[in-house]
Amino acid sequence: MPLDEFELEVLKFIEDHQLITPGSKVLVALSGGVDSVSLLHVLLKLRRFLEIEVSAAHLNHMIRVSASRDEQFVRDLCSKMGVRLYTDRVDVPAFCVQRKIGIEEGARIIRYNFFERIMRESGSDFLALGHNLNDLAETVLHRLIRGTGLTGFVCMYPKDGYKIRPFLYFKRQEIESYAQRNSILYVEDETNFDTTYTRNYIRHRVLPLLRDLNENIENALRQTHFSANLLKRHVHRILEKYRDRVYLFQNRVVFNSGEMDEFETVEVIKWCTERMHVQINFKQIEQITKNLHESSWTMDLTDEVELKKGFEFFSVEQRHPLTKELRITYEGEYNFNGWIFELSKEVKSDQHIFVDSNCTTIRVRRAGDRILEKKLKDILIDLRIPQFLRDEMPLVCFREQIVWIPHVYLNNSFKEKKNNLLVLNLLNDPYSCILKERSERRKKV
Repeated sequence: MPLDEFELEVLKFIEDHQLITPGSKVLVALSGGVDSVSLLHVLLKLRRFLEIEVSAAHLNHMIRVSASRDEQFVRDLCSKMGVRLYTDRVDVPAFCVQRKIGIEEGARIIRYNFFERIMRESGSDFLALGHNLNDLAETVLHRLIRGTGLTGFVCMYPKDGYKIRPFLYFKRQEIESYAQRNSILYVEDETNFDTTYTRNYIRHRVLPLLRDLNENIENALRQTHFSANLLKRHVHRILEKYRDRVYLFQNRVVFNSGEMDEFETVEVIKWCTERMHVQINFKQIEQITKNLHESSWTMDLTDEVELKKGFEFFSVEQRHPLTKELRITYEGEYNFNGWIFELSKEVKSDQHIFVDSNCTTIRVRRAGDRILEKKLKDILIDLRIPQFLRDEMPLVCFREQIVWIPHVYLNNSFKEKKNNLLVLNLLNDPYSCILKERSERRKKV
């Protein structure tokens, strides 16, 4: 049977976007609605051209009384068409009550968990979704209304990993016309007309009004989506460009913003906050840009996570307790806020000092600390060491006198082994990668 015009256009879309590789197994997410049923018909017509196997999966969300009707319709359809069908039932309302989340969010979580499981069980390579241009437009508007940055408009892709959307740039009207021409039966989800759901309100109330202003509003919003996608790719290139300036530690992410412009700095901050499982909001971004050129400040992102700036360095960090002082009394390892020292008889590191274990302590700085006649605070500022590191740096003291600050200062009297002195080695310095950037600024004290 020859392909009709719509099927040819979908075939070209699949080939242009390289959605499917020959020999693949494609699982269709089959709800029973016009989009997914039409997608199943199209892929079955195209399978000999694409050299693919097609199966389907249906999840009964148990939200509506008519959900059982939809499940039976899908079973009958697949049986008639000779398509293998995978099904399951999950009580989504009960799941949402237990998790204290909305029905739309809960249904999405359950649905994709189901599809991922069936993908594994069936050995499928791709999951075909029936999202169309109207769905894309509705989602862009939804995100605009809810509030998002420009890259937030990138909400759907023709191909996103194993998920493919062969109908993404086709209007719903085109799909419905195809179904009508080919006498394709489908079921209608009555909740699609319930405007208490935000997406349905946008579909039935907002978009028709916008269509009065621009009859091609879906393609206009697609242009916004396309431009946002280009911007997101640019942001990805920025992150790749500056990746070697970002340092990931156990409870903080630090980066050097030197030579970054305002846009680049904000995007790297957003990337760092995501590593701490935090999404910064618009007000926080406004505050960041306002203070961007100040040399030192701290900002609360959540109750547990802070953003700190010190010179050109930024730190996104979890609040964490600090060890204020540690006595060195025996041979072995010592962990001082992530700085790992070892007291032994041998030199094991380029960073070391010879000490008497009876009179040696490691502590953080205190107000009024001096090295010779100069304030320690001024020394660290001259070296442009960020404030958030100054408060944690280990000061090795002998009888209350500061004799060693790794990467900063070493008292000449403790450079050589004398009598029965032991070696205090710095085995691991979590911030050496940052402090070494200051090597050109080191000054003799």
